[in-house]
Amino acid sequence: MTPSQNDTGGQGLYRVAGHIQPCGWLLVLDADADAVLGASANLIDLTHLSMSEVLNASLAQILGRRLAQTLKREIQGRSRMSAPLAFTRKLAESALRAQVSAHRRGDRIVVEIEPRRSQGQRRLMGEVNEWLRSIGETDSIDALLDTLVEGVGHLTGHDRVLVCRFDADRHGKIIAEHCADGVSSLHGQHFPASDFPARARRLFDESPVRSVPDVQAVPVEVLTRETERHSQRDDLNASVLRAVSPEQVGYQVHIGVGAMLSIAIRGQHGLWGLLVGHGLGAVPLAPAVREAARVLVQMASQRLFLLNARQEARYLHRVQDSRDLLTRERQRLSSPEALVRRHGAEWLLLFRAQGVALLHDGALLGFGEVPAHGDLVDLVTRLEAEHVHDGPWYSAALTSHAFAQGLALDGVCGLLAVPLRLNPGRRDWLLLFRPEQIETLYWAVSPGRLRQQQRREPVLDQPLPGRHSAWREEVSGRSIAWERIERVAAVDLGEDLALAASVHEVDRLNARLRQEQLALGEANRRLEQLAHFDNLTGVWNRYRVEQAIDVELGAAERYGRVFALLLFDADHFKRINDRFGHEMGDHVLSVLSQGVSQSLRSCDHLGRWGGEEFVVLATETNREAAIGLAERLRRLIASLVIEGLSQMITVSIGVALWQPGDSRKTLVKRADQAMYRAKSEGRDRVYLADSDEATGPTPAASS
Repeated sequence: MTPSQNDTGGQGLYRVAGHIQPCGWLLVLDADADAVLGASANLIDLTHLSMSEVLNASLAQILGRRLAQTLKREIQGRSRMSAPLAFTRKLAESALRAQVSAHRRGDRIVVEIEPRRSQGQRRLMGEVNEWLRSIGETDSIDALLDTLVEGVGHLTGHDRVLVCRFDADRHGKIIAEHCADGVSSLHGQHFPASDFPARARRLFDESPVRSVPDVQAVPVEVLTRETERHSQRDDLNASVLRAVSPEQVGYQVHIGVGAMLSIAIRGQHGLWGLLVGHGLGAVPLAPAVREAARVLVQMASQRLFLLNARQEARYLHRVQDSRDLLTRERQRLSSPEALVRRHGAEWLLLFRAQGVALLHDGALLGFGEVPAHGDLVDLVTRLEAEHVHDGPWYSAALTSHAFAQGLALDGVCGLLAVPLRLNPGRRDWLLLFRPEQIETLYWAVSPGRLRQQQRREPVLDQPLPGRHSAWREEVSGRSIAWERIERVAAVDLGEDLALAASVHEVDRLNARLRQEQLALGEANRRLEQLAHFDNLTGVWNRYRVEQAIDVELGAAERYGRVFALLLFDADHFKRINDRFGHEMGDHVLSVLSQGVSQSLRSCDHLGRWGGEEFVVLATETNREAAIGLAERLRRLIASLVIEGLSQMITVSIGVALWQPGDSRKTLVKRADQAMYRAKSEGRDRVYLADSDEATGPTPAASS
């Protein structure tokens, strides 16, 4: 019976502003927490007041004077209370132990009241700490996720706990799972993007935890005065008590789920995935246990992305070793064609490719399995017209693109193409090819039904599959996807090849024009520009920086003249390219390099190391001066204002001081490790290699 029916003369006085689950109580207050604007219908059982009295009561009359004062103080000036408040309410035959929490939604305050079930706090904390220790000791992503699902299942009692990762098309795949005995597995199954609509994703931005202890529990109405015109449905979006929609109830019942827990796993670029707990029946979940599960997911997320960063760093070090070989061979003036023949097999392993091709000076050279020469020439010609900017072009489904139609690609489905800008009038190309990889996917709904759902058409012609059944689909015409780190590495390799081509071309010109002094002088000037300066920013290129580092290493060993190497990388640079375009990204690098160059001493040197990475070689610089220089550059870059760019540019800087016995490779490696540590610790900061010394923005500045 609703309060409007229970209150004398109450019919028509209230309207329904939403629903919550019956596992708690809810209030909606004004911005000062003085007036009750809405309340869940079950509050009449907790307060022994009529709904009319609840909506006209003060917070103190509902919660008690002391608790109401504490809540007001805790929420004042904040978007959310820092921690729930515990209280005990005497009922007719027992005492209710509960907790109250509050958060702001626009000009409203949403107050949630939940019962606190008996749970040994010390025991729970001990169990959480043990699982946190286990998570911290994992050294692989698979082991980490297996530990996470097992730990959450142990704490919460859900029969199935899984990790669902989202791909680029927003489809979900179950990549880790822990099941109780006799519970069917969903591991490896795919769930369509329609199961994770955009609105549901946005709700995880507002509240990272979604808990439904009983899917089929009858929801409780949230009532407001009929005269209250403000729609309170959106006020419940961030509430942990928010009721389940009828569509979601049907979906969960269909897959045999009686209780559900979802916790967001967030990465640098948004929602990476979800940890999901399923109970075959109702699973009462104490707030403390729910929070413990959230803490496990939060700590595991940090460990997950740290392990991923380490994997990428190891991969980049392998690429760097290959680039170092190119550097040594460049000094022997090897031709680009010779470099491809000599290192092609190594590149195929690095990039998981079946073939590599180089277009240089109008000539095409292929290594491994590549399309026939005529089709390869046509492909490059069409690609040149299709792709006008200087960033890489890539696809895992090459034949689906219009410009590739009609070409005999001999089973090639993946292409990563890097343009090499040797001079303003011509682009060469580095091409990496991948074969078709037929993949078998298992969907929680049939592929045909999935396509109908995506078109929002009714499905009337076939029944839903049985619980936990999977629809098998073979996907062809695609290769494995090109990872971001592989694209970055291919661009770096392309830059080295372009430089090798430039050096080789200039050497050839010098040999041909040795007797012609004027032409020789022109060729040498071109060599100076191509071999020593970056085409985009005008600062030293990697080759010139390496020469200068070698000179300083010699002077340091001979005379003990100390120096420092600063390696820095523009934070979140991919976001700028994705949101504002590659022209803006190039402009940002030019402005950044110009600002840094103007701030250096005449004896210090700036160079572009590759992509968005730069190096500062600081001569005759000790520890304090190096850290001071790095911090000054960090603040300078953060203060740059770039027209048309709405976000601040920050950098992460690694500082390495020369040590006796250092080589160029060890010095750069220590600076690189320090820079990656600066990134993993939050970016926009400076780290000194071989120490925990760091500087960065103050909390006030970073907020």
